[in-house]
Amino acid sequence: MSKKIVTIIVAILSCLCLLGFIFLFITERNKAIEKKAQEAAQLAKSGEQEQGTEKVKPDSKPVEETPKPVEKSPEEKQKVMEADGPTMDALGLRFDYANLDLTQVIQAYMTEMGIEPSQVAFSYKDLTTGKTFAMNDTQPMTAGSTYKLPLNMLVVDEVAAGKLSMDERFDITNTNYEYRGEHDNYVGAFNGAMRISDMQEYSLVYSENTPAYALAERLGGMEKAYDMFSRYGQSKADIKTISRENNKTTTDYYIQVLEYLSKNQEKYKDILYYIGESFPGEYYKRYLRDITIYQKPGYVREALNVDALVMEEKPYIIALYTAYLGGSTEASDEISGVGIEQVGQLAYVINEWHRVNMN
Repeated sequence: MSKKIVTIIVAILSCLCLLGFIFLFITERNKAIEKKAQEAAQLAKSGEQEQGTEKVKPDSKPVEETPKPVEKSPEEKQKVMEADGPTMDALGLRFDYANLDLTQVIQAYMTEMGIEPSQVAFSYKDLTTGKTFAMNDTQPMTAGSTYKLPLNMLVVDEVAAGKLSMDERFDITNTNYEYRGEHDNYVGAFNGAMRISDMQEYSLVYSENTPAYALAERLGGMEKAYDMFSRYGQSKADIKTISRENNKTTTDYYIQVLEYLSKNQEKYKDILYYIGESFPGEYYKRYLRDITIYQKPGYVREALNVDALVMEEKPYIIALYTAYLGGSTEASDEISGVGIEQVGQLAYVINEWHRVNMN
């Protein structure tokens, strides 16, 4: 074979090899492109599935930023201080409301009045911002008649569930009682039977015991009623609600009762009406005459308390419990004049701090 032919054959083979390499390169490149396309499609599909799954997850909803409450400026606070100054001075209750927090203001009042730190417990919550303050909120305090608020709420729950009738007259002749004379007076005045609305009115407006026991009977008795009080909250203290044995409770429990009440005002509108009428000019209403206040006071022996929903420009709830004010003791059988005055003053101080800082 001539050298020329060999050269031609080598050239042809070289071209064929080159074409083979080119064909192989193109084939592999196309496979790679197709594989990437498949992976991209699979990734997109799986992303859509994840998005679909996320739509049903509560924690994957778009997070809405809650706007932080705007703090009042020093100038705005000072304006309220100046406007309310004459009343503060007339009552002798001028404190540095604009620069102290609520606990500090109450402590300043207590120091001025010679009240020991353990004699006052409170829990406060602004219903607009959710801001809270508390002092001695897990300290056991004597509840007195404040138990009648959650008791009435339990009965309303039963009526709403169709288990009790507001129109039926219930026999009270054999109802348990604390004072025989009071019990007999109710039996005579109502001919031995009361409607739930009557029990509500007299247990809340006048804080009478016999109608409260009659309400408890609708629930199976006072023991069962106390067992149900946790429906509206539980304290972080050892006493979770109200102790049936010694009538002790905490403001940490009662602020939860008040919050439950405030969130269900339509359901408990009758209760709100009655506690709105209760004790005009006394307890939380003593020096606060121009605003709507729904209050359930409680007094027994050494204790003077009040739970209130205060309809200021920005409403708030307050559980205020006291002990031994005005020299009262566990043996006291009458309300201390000094004690009830100091409860009214504490209410003014709390409300004034709220007006200056929160309204």
